[in-house]
Amino acid sequence: MPMIRRFTPLQAIAIAALVLAVLGAGLVALWQSGALQQGRGWSQGLAHTLDASGQRASQAVERAAQSNRQRADDDAITSQVVDALAASQSPDLVALQVETSHAMVTLRGTVSSQPLLDRAVAIAGSVLGVHGVFSLIQVHADALG
Repeated sequence: MPMIRRFTPLQAIAIAALVLAVLGAGLVALWQSGALQQGRGWSQGLAHTLDASGQRASQAVERAAQSNRQRADDDAITSQVVDALAASQSPDLVALQVETSHAMVTLRGTVSSQPLLDRAVAIAGSVLGVHGVFSLIQVHADALG
């Protein structure tokens, strides 16, 4: 059976003082050798690196959020242009393909006359939020068959 030694309060204080003295001497030796200053410099460098990384991450998140907002805006514009073309009740205009990027609308497809092409561009350009319209529409008199 192991024996547990009990210390008197004076012995416990003496042991604690000895431990503190050894720790203090160790810290003084580390300070004099420059190790604590190096550790402090390293920790400051690490903090700077982490701060810069956090800023870059925050910027990346903001760019992604902005890109998602732009994509949502472009999708909304595309839907509004498609709806406006459908409201024209012209089969030529309903069949056109609509793409939007950065609020610039691109129309693709075929119509049977130049006035229909002009009408499609005017309709797309009148949608709120559209900054411009690119027409890649071709005119063919026999477009509807």
